[in-house]
Amino acid sequence: MANQIPVSQANEMIQQYLNYMTSLGVDMNTQTRAVTFPCGEVLKFMNENMQYTDEYRICLGVYPSGDARAGKMTVIVWPYKNGQPAMKPDDAGKGSGGGKTIAPFNDGGLIP
Repeated sequence: MANQIPVSQANEMIQQYLNYMTSLGVDMNTQTRAVTFPCGEVLKFMNENMQYTDEYRICLGVYPSGDARAGKMTVIVWPYKNGQPAMKPDDAGKGSGGGKTIAPFNDGGLIP
């Protein structure tokens, strides 16, 4: 695949991120280093919305206060079309350009 990188480069990039965050004073033993998603769930989400999107953005985010994971970093998988959040037509919007923004995918497992 054209977008694949060598394992050694991926490992170096991850290490550079850990070094950078540590240099800022972040304890990376308690902060998110990776987010996991079960293959079946993320593929189902992507396949269900493929016809409405031309890209999937992987956005970085932080869980808000009040959430059990507050302050921890996460990623959000967000379908986009023509540079805007993708829309799924609803019954009322068919033929009139109306629709509903597709809700992003999250709720992955945090490491650590």
